[in-house]
Amino acid sequence: MSTQDLPWKLVLFDLDGTLINSIDLVVAAWQHAFADVLGKQLDRETVLPWIGLPLTDTIAEQGGDKAEALRASYDQFMQANHDDMVTAFAGLPELLDDLAVYNVGTAVVTAKGRELAERGLRVAGYPETLHVAAAMEDTREHKPNPAPLLAALAHEGANASDAVYVGDAIYDLQAAEAAGIPAIGVTWGAGKRDALHQQRALAFADAPDELRAQLLG
Repeated sequence: MSTQDLPWKLVLFDLDGTLINSIDLVVAAWQHAFADVLGKQLDRETVLPWIGLPLTDTIAEQGGDKAEALRASYDQFMQANHDDMVTAFAGLPELLDDLAVYNVGTAVVTAKGRELAERGLRVAGYPETLHVAAAMEDTREHKPNPAPLLAALAHEGANASDAVYVGDAIYDLQAAEAAGIPAIGVTWGAGKRDALHQQRALAFADAPDELRAQLLG
């Protein structure tokens, strides 16, 4: 098989909940910060819809005049626990290796800061060929705005018609649609399956093997 046999030359991936299993870490960091700074208990279901949105915006919205302290507490927990709580979803590093063999480019588009995003990829064992094409610092607007995906295309020298975006949140699918990029929604992350299926997408995958079949046939 070669890239001539595939409908895309570039696969863009969301990070948290798509490539790396960091959901428990993010939830725990939010719960720690809320208890530490606001003296409040926070349930998992409240946090899940926040994953995939820019952290700075959510901190400002939730923290009010204590946003700075909330961010400091969140960051402290994240830095202390990140490497012990981040793993790859089974089968995905191998899929990335196979995409490279078939000369399909791969890159990440995330609302996470670049340093922590790159760190997550390496801790999870992804190949060096997988890099962050667009992170939180790279655009003023973020998903569901198409700006990060358009920035990633420019960074990779690709056209929307040559690419596909894979993500686990409704914001990923909405951003892809706005950017004119076909999208595949995956259901093993933070997003709710029913909500994902209400979005427009090329396909949906409930397991990495299904994603492999959709990307490589």
